[in-house]
Parts: sequence; C-alpha cells; structure tokens
Amino acid sequence: MTSPDQWRLAGAFFAVIAALGAPCRADEGELPPARALDRRRYELAGFPIVGGNSDIGLQLGGALTLTRFQDEARPYFWNLDILLSGSLKDDANGFRLVQQSHVVRLDAPDLLSGRLRVDSRGSFQRTINAGYYGIGNALPAEATSAAAGTGRFYQYLQQEGRLRTIARIHTATPVDLALGGILRYEAPAAYSGTKLAQDLAVRGADGAKTLVGGDGAALAGLSAGIMIDTRDSEFVTRRGIFYQIGVGATVGSAEGIAYGEASAVLAHYAPIGKTFVFATRLVASFEFGRVPFYDQEHGGTFEPQDLLGSESGVRGVPFGRYAGLVKMVANIEIRSTPFRRFNVLGQRLRIGTTTFLDAGRAFSRYAIISPADGDTLGLKYGVGGGVFLQWGEAAIFRIEVAYSPDAVDENPSLPIGIYVADGLMF
Repeated sequence: MTSPDQWRLAGAFFAVIAALGAPCRADEGELPPARALDRRRYELAGFPIVGGNSDIGLQLGGALTLTRFQDEARPYFWNLDILLSGSLKDDANGFRLVQQSHVVRLDAPDLLSGRLRVDSRGSFQRTINAGYYGIGNALPAEATSAAAGTGRFYQYLQQEGRLRTIARIHTATPVDLALGGILRYEAPAAYSGTKLAQDLAVRGADGAKTLVGGDGAALAGLSAGIMIDTRDSEFVTRRGIFYQIGVGATVGSAEGIAYGEASAVLAHYAPIGKTFVFATRLVASFEFGRVPFYDQEHGGTFEPQDLLGSESGVRGVPFGRYAGLVKMVANIEIRSTPFRRFNVLGQRLRIGTTTFLDAGRAFSRYAIISPADGDTLGLKYGVGGGVFLQWGEAAIFRIEVAYSPDAVDENPSLPIGIYVADGLMF
C-alpha cells in the first residue's frame, strides 16, 4: 500500500543513518553541548528524494530546511522548508512528467517584537493514485468494475494548488488568538469505471448530485479560534500541551460548494524518566453543509490533514479509505531519545524512536448508526514504530512502519504502510 510519497526519502534516510557510524564526538545527551551554540546562526539540512514504482516511474527531487536562530527569538527567528519532487515515466503515452509534489513554507514566529507569528505555505500536488473508497465507515473494498483490472478502481487523479496562512497573535498568557486563510484550486479527475466515477454519477430524487467535488473549483476558506501552547520545545517536546480549537467556513466556485467546520486538535506530552515521552493527541472534526468528497477525508480548521489514513492520521490505513462529515482520531506515542547527540562533519545530530497506536472512526452523516457506517463501534486502527533523525534543532526527518487490518485492501500479502515525513507527527 506504500505510495512513492510515503517512502520517497527512505533510501536517503537510511543512507544518512548508516553514515552516522563515522567518527564523531558526542555531547552529553540533553545537557548543554560541549561548545555553546551561537545565538545567531543558520542551520541547514536536506535530503535527496529518490523513489518511484511502475505506476509513476522514477521520482527525483530534494527536501531542504533552512533555519535562522537569533537572540531570544523562540523557537527560531524564521524557518524555510522547500520540497521539490517529480516523477518521470516513458510508456505508450510518451516520456512525460507524471507525479508532482512541491511545497514552500516560511514560518516567522517573532514578528512585531514577538507579538505575532505568521506561518505561510504554498504547494502544488499532482497525484495519479489518490484514494477514494466512498463516504462512510463500513464500506467494503471489493472491486466490481472493469477498472478493477487496472488497479485504479479506488483511485483518482488529484490536482491541487494551495496557498495557506496562519497568524497567531500572542497574548501575555499561553493562549494565542489564531486566524487562518486558504486559497486553493482543486481539479480532480475520475478514471472511467472507478468507484468515484460511479458515485459522481448518482442523482437524488430532485436530479441533484448526491456527491460533489467532481468539477474543477476555486475554493476560499477563513478560520478563527485559539491555540494554547505550553510545550517546552516545538521540536522534540517532552512536556506541556498544544491545543488548536477553531471554526471555519469554505466556499467554492462550482457545484454550490459551501460548508463549515468546527475542529479540535488536543496534544499532550509528559516525560517518563529521562529518556521516554508519553505523547497523546485527540482530533475531532465536524463538517456541515455541501462538502466536496476530497474534504470529507480531511480534518482540522487551521491545517487540514488526512485523518483516517496517511502519516498524519491513522497510520497503516490506506489513503482515502474512510471519509465522512465527522472524523475522530486518537494517537498514542511512546517516544524515546536513548542516544546522545553527536557531531558529524560539524553537524549536530540525534536519533530517536517512536512506538505508536492510532485509532479513529468516520461518520458519513450525523447519525450514530447508518448503512454506510455500520451498527458497531467500527474503530479503525494502526500500530507500529519508527525512528527519527534530528538534524541541528529544527530539522527532523522520520520513517515509520505501521500495520493495520485495513491495509489488506491494498496489499493482502504485506498489510503495512511505510511513511517518511518531516517532523514528528504532532
């Protein structure tokens, strides 16, 4: 079930891990390093992207993080993340660019003398194997169409351009006021004979579509709420809480798309001795109105994320496997940093581990029991572990492996998901 986006950095990640066997000097764990860090410094980290498969061809690119630390600015003065990735394939359709993933993010947390933080992100995604299995928590994954022979019955072509900004207004307390805005263009395309094509063709008694989102549309969203942040560190957190609670509204240029969302993302951290951290997160998303199918897979008012599936939700569950107006997810992680920091070629590095259990459920509508959701508890879960590399302070790359019974839908012989991403999950 592993997509190229999930494991594209895996080879580079393990290459760096292997290289860490080179001679290096260890600092004293989390004690101050042997040489005091410059309070005004840049930190640069990056990895090549090498991946691909027979579906998308050869994928190449790179990921880069540049961070500026300056005096008392916390967690940094600014941080710039860049990811550029594309795949090339030569087949009956000619030599062409198939899959693309490009992201630029700039986070400036110390504006107006520390009273304002602005986090901006621009991205473009073209994914030829995005998942769609229907709306609901109990839908079977049994391909019954001619498209099943192509392996695309539960896939569609996703194309999205997005600009997102979050402004946090700091107060004299741990509570920040938060405002968000998103502009995007969605241009999904259903392959002939697929589950999505079938669902988009269904009409109600009044002749209206029962599922919207099949047409290209420009969408604009605004959100507001609060963030409560008492974390001791935003990089590898050991103690504190981080709550994101907000409401938002989105309107679209096609198919009468217009909907609202209320969401809460509640993260908690507690140390267990000197080495381990017990981290938990609860996510609840409630959407209402005329919601396109692709947004029923997501949740989170300020930073929408894939929930029941992907490295940001229930790991191990295939992308797009479950969707609905209501999504609830719980994540439990035991994180550890058992090794001392060390230097390689002047770079400060640290290796950590994660062990996790994720669980969640979707509701297609506001009803406890429905044909699409089933009449049982219906929790979907994934369990697994991984390692992460902290490069300097702000750059973190992780690779994780998760098992879920739902992964059998895509890979009966190997029901696992492999995820490579920047930063810890929460």
